Amino acid sequence: MLADILNELDNSYVSDFEEDLQKTDIIGYTVAQRLNMYTPLYYLLESEDGYRNSTPAKHWRIRTGIAQSDTSLTTEVNLALALRNYDGVESVDFETVWGQKHVKAERTGNSTTNFIAWVNECMK
Repeated sequence: MLADILNELDNSYVSDFEEDLQKTDIIGYTVAQRLNMYTPLYYLLESEDGYRNSTPAKHWRIRTGIAQSDTSLTTEVNLALALRNYDGVESVDFETVWGQKHVKAERTGNSTTNFIAWVNECMK
């Protein structure tokens, strides 16, 4: 944790940092709790405290562009692998798309039409 590193460096910000991490939002959650809520792997990996504390969707469609600048490709790969190994998840349709960016990466067609077709196929 960053507080440990700052402490080792004998940094005067340690107490301020630790105090900020203990603050809660209007609902009562800390920064660490909010971070876990935004991290799918927290709920999908046995090594995490959130494992089996949620019910993931049965079907997943993940598209990612090789040319994206939003996040590392390993983020989506790790998500797809965790989903494929999670009991209850029936399908993970994962593709990387060469030369595309993050948001609407499709090999053919457009993202909206392709997504609707995928949902309809899952409902059969």
